[in-house]
Amino acid sequence: MVDASLGEIMTTCEKINWLLSEGEKWLKPEYRSSGRAMLHKRARVEFHPLGVIGAIVSWNYPFHNIFNPMLAVVFSGNGIVIKISENASWSG
Repeated sequence: MVDASLGEIMTTCEKINWLLSEGEKWLKPEYRSSGRAMLHKRARVEFHPLGVIGAIVSWNYPFHNIFNPMLAVVFSGNGIVIKISENASWSG
């Protein structure tokens, strides 16, 4: 019970907390240096959704291993298809 609480539930809650407080900042467009050879140009990095992401998750820590990729993928505007291990199908 302690391992499940600390290893899975608390870790997943911290990921949710981080995504809600910091996630939008990391997905905003940003300007970067284009180097000395291109001083007359500016480089801009933008993040766009990719579409549907596939995740194959292992049997250990099934709750955390399912929610960890799912939270990040959905937060960034993508969809996800998750394949869980046949050894953790009841808990997943």
